[in-house]
Amino acid sequence: MRARFLWLVLLWAVAARAARLLAVLPTNTKSHHAMYGRLLEALARRDHQLTVVTHFPMKNPPPNVQQISLAGTIPEITNNLTVQHDSIKPDFIRNLEQIMKECVDACSTVAKVPAVKALLNSKETFDLVIVEVFGSDCFLPLGKKYEAPVVGLLSSVPLPWVNEQLGNPEATSYVPSYMVGYGQRMTLWERFANTMAVIIAKVLYRYKSQIPSQAISDRLFGPGPKLESLAQNYSLVLSNSHFSINEVRPLVPALVEVGGLHLDDAPILPRQMQKLLDASTEGVIYWSFGSMSRIETIPSETLAQIFNVLSELPQTVFIKMDRRMLARNLTVPDNAYTMDWIPQHATLCHPNVKLFISHGGLLGTQEAVACGVPMLMVPLYADQALNARAMADRGVAEVVTLKDMDKDAWRRSLRALLTNQRYKNNAIDLKNIFLDRPMKPLDMGVYWIEYVLRHRGATHLRSPALDLTYPQYMLLDVVALSTAIALLTIFILHKLFRYLCTRCIKWWPKEKLVFEKRLFKRNISFFLCILWKYKVKTN
Repeated sequence: MRARFLWLVLLWAVAARAARLLAVLPTNTKSHHAMYGRLLEALARRDHQLTVVTHFPMKNPPPNVQQISLAGTIPEITNNLTVQHDSIKPDFIRNLEQIMKECVDACSTVAKVPAVKALLNSKETFDLVIVEVFGSDCFLPLGKKYEAPVVGLLSSVPLPWVNEQLGNPEATSYVPSYMVGYGQRMTLWERFANTMAVIIAKVLYRYKSQIPSQAISDRLFGPGPKLESLAQNYSLVLSNSHFSINEVRPLVPALVEVGGLHLDDAPILPRQMQKLLDASTEGVIYWSFGSMSRIETIPSETLAQIFNVLSELPQTVFIKMDRRMLARNLTVPDNAYTMDWIPQHATLCHPNVKLFISHGGLLGTQEAVACGVPMLMVPLYADQALNARAMADRGVAEVVTLKDMDKDAWRRSLRALLTNQRYKNNAIDLKNIFLDRPMKPLDMGVYWIEYVLRHRGATHLRSPALDLTYPQYMLLDVVALSTAIALLTIFILHKLFRYLCTRCIKWWPKEKLVFEKRLFKRNISFFLCILWKYKVKTN
């Protein structure tokens, strides 16, 4: 068995010839880059020739990597937590519209970059195109231009429109949508709301993303196939999800889960951070809202209450924030360290870290799970409520909100997470499940990309559901045919029964005729007719 395994590994290494790859990543989001960057670096180590269009270029790229830097072309996406929304729109609709607008704007900006235009006007050829799958499909025509298969990178769980593009089942009865914070065991009302959320998301994507993206694509590549048609020809989409911490869902072969792809095997702490963590013998609480949400922009009254609760704890608190941006009337607790940047994964894996206060971002959630750390989750937008509910259902997290700030709720949740061993035990169990895989997620991503290369697009992964019309896919034609057959059968039986009963009337006594007519109207006359004809006596 060992020899066979080594042979398979050798066959993979030999079959994966070096190829020319083009990766276009238009979104300016550090969390997305954490996943994409690791994968591209791994492909470069496999001797593939890469041309990468990115906002986060490698500092010292190897000779086989050519970069087109987009740094500075659009501002970094951040969220000010003091912003108030008075719109009557539900939060999930507003969040979807914001995501799609940001992605379409990014496409529009990138399409105007001279270096990008020069690349597209050159005679370069590529064996594979890698694009970001999120809020816009504007660069999908690259596959058509270079006659190359297209692989999509998705930094989240499968989105409703991505499921539709791949022919992947939605299963809204038990798979919660990206923008709703439901679990997998939903009530009747939740299943209804979940289904409506998926439908609304697809409609929004059509009008808020695909139509404006089509206009950008036509200006850049000229008239050609529609984006919705090109999107049905993905060779592969790598999704930053995993059934152990996200939803158990059906997956077509072209959709592969590689959740945790960005995780280092042995994260290293800077020397000063190592000393601080080692010295915190009472334990450490680490608080970060990621790269897109600034803790210092939380309303001052709310932040003051949180600081007050944290000051009561014996643990040391590390907070990722810029102290200079705090209001003058705010005082950081004596047991807290504030830093502009903290190496999150390495910090979470330090044995003295007892708790992670998180906004529920997917990458941070994966890091905490991989390190076996319980979480206090404060979802803010997008998929964070979904991630928080998933962790709470698995018994490794408590969930609170900033919108309805309750100091006592924070105090209760923090004390429960720090004193109840159940949370830590569940976190260790979840860590073991999350990390127990036949192949590391980074190796899995590289394998499947090279699989597409080896099999010239791997069209056999494409779901046949994409070739069906909506009535065919939903079996509406089968339901209609079944209904027609059932009605025809009932009609024939009705006619047959009437005929047989009419024949029986010839032997029916005249004095029973009135009684027979009543029975005939009750649809049991045939049975009684047979009983009378053959003189069957009942007890």
